[in-house]
Amino acid sequence: MDLLPRRRWAVPSETPKQIVIMTTKSKTLWLLLAASAATQAAPMATVTVGKPGNAADSTGYGAVAYEYKIGKYEVTNEQYCAFLNGVAKSDSYELYDGRMGDQYGGILRSGESGSFTYSAKDGMGNKPVNYVNFDACVRFCNWLTNGGGSGDTEKGSYTIKWGQVTPPNHATLAADKAVKWAIPSENEWYKAAYFDAEKPGGPGYWSYAIKGGSAPECNINSDTPSDVGSFKSAASPSGTFDQNGNVWEYNENMTDGKVGLRGGSFFMHDNDSYLLSSTRYDVYGAKWPNYGFRVVALGGGTAAPAPAPKK
Repeated sequence: MDLLPRRRWAVPSETPKQIVIMTTKSKTLWLLLAASAATQAAPMATVTVGKPGNAADSTGYGAVAYEYKIGKYEVTNEQYCAFLNGVAKSDSYELYDGRMGDQYGGILRSGESGSFTYSAKDGMGNKPVNYVNFDACVRFCNWLTNGGGSGDTEKGSYTIKWGQVTPPNHATLAADKAVKWAIPSENEWYKAAYFDAEKPGGPGYWSYAIKGGSAPECNINSDTPSDVGSFKSAASPSGTFDQNGNVWEYNENMTDGKVGLRGGSFFMHDNDSYLLSSTRYDVYGAKWPNYGFRVVALGGGTAAPAPAPKK
């Protein structure tokens, strides 16, 4: 089955106890999902994307007026398990999809509604989560913003009411003292992937999510998702991994019920042309084996500890 982007409708039983956000000297932001002794922490690293006020690329994308942090890697099955174990014991919002337990998926569900638990399949914990629609990604961001654990999924960076998602103003969030989490805007995603402040001849953009004019090493058309960051030599100029390949990633370009999608994937029939900065799609946020996401952290300056999770 060819799952190219289309316009169509669309763990352990113990819950992580807290989220801590801190910076390192390399300006990498770490989100530590501190869990019980029965499970290891699931770190979510981000990198700082600086040089605010950069010009857009010839495609019209990439201009961002503020500094922000973006996920160094795509959100993994292990990280999504922490989310599910915190908020989906009954799973009234269908955050889990049964296909996550199949060939391309990486998460298993156990128990009955009201006491569901989730765990990563063997060997799949560090691979990107898939079979998620855009609303599930939004709820993940609200959960992060509200401190994890059993935190609210309906209000936070986004407001979800009567099935409608109200997105935030990213520039406003970036100016706030508190750290808020969101799906990258298309400009944020594009800048992190293709912009190079140190490009020879002056700041500018590359055609692929790597320095130079050639496609990076990645798992395009391999029919197998990879652990995030597996291709060590294929970092973007910003220091992110897998913005080319692994899974197509949602961005927050919300227009007429559709959202943005970029990056190419492991799935059969994908090819190098899908990795190009000129390739983009507007899609209905359906659950596909080659759709996933990463997050941005906005605001907070050097970042302070996040609030304790709700009990």
